[in-house]
Amino acid sequence: MITALKLLGEMEQQVRLAKQAQDEATQREAIYAVRTLCNLMLNEERPSEPSIPQSVQLSSVHATPVTSLSEQPLHEPDANGESLFDF
Repeated sequence: MITALKLLGEMEQQVRLAKQAQDEATQREAIYAVRTLCNLMLNEERPSEPSIPQSVQLSSVHATPVTSLSEQPLHEPDANGESLFDF
């Protein structure tokens, strides 16, 4: 297992590389590595996703409208055709 101390040490090394970089591409690469290491630490320390209560899950399912692919398009008496671009 990778410890937080090891990750922090790697971040320090990448920050040093970013400070010493001669070109912007190398600097951005080191900064991106630091960001990735931070995300890794935050994801490992964060508890799993909080569970959504069953009542909330059911109510959200019923709240969304269900559309069917077999619905017929709206026909207006003064429309020239089925396309939106038929004027």
